[in-house]
Amino acid sequence: MTKLLYLVTSGDDAPQKFDLAINTALRMIENKRFEDIKLLFLGPSEATLAKASGQRKDIINKLINLGAIDSACVAFAKNMGIEAELKLMGINQEPYGARLKYFLENGYHVVSF
Repeated sequence: MTKLLYLVTSGDDAPQKFDLAINTALRMIENKRFEDIKLLFLGPSEATLAKASGQRKDIINKLINLGAIDSACVAFAKNMGIEAELKLMGINQEPYGARLKYFLENGYHVVSF
């Protein structure tokens, strides 16, 4: 079965893409469409993630509880001063390159938003 890595870089610059990523990931997980789906956040998407509220926050919390959110880039989080917010949400912060390498080496197909 196929494994997907959602690479989410869009944030407030393209909120529709951000919402599309989290909504479709949740639906695909709930409908068991793939063996595994993980989300990796990089750049502007991390700021959008950190300040999420309302329905967006509910979806993110569901994804966290399902173990679907792998991590956010530690360097970007540090540069933007959002480390604490992401940590409070329960989102791991890891080096982007190391996580991407892991997923590619383990047979994940990348879908970017």
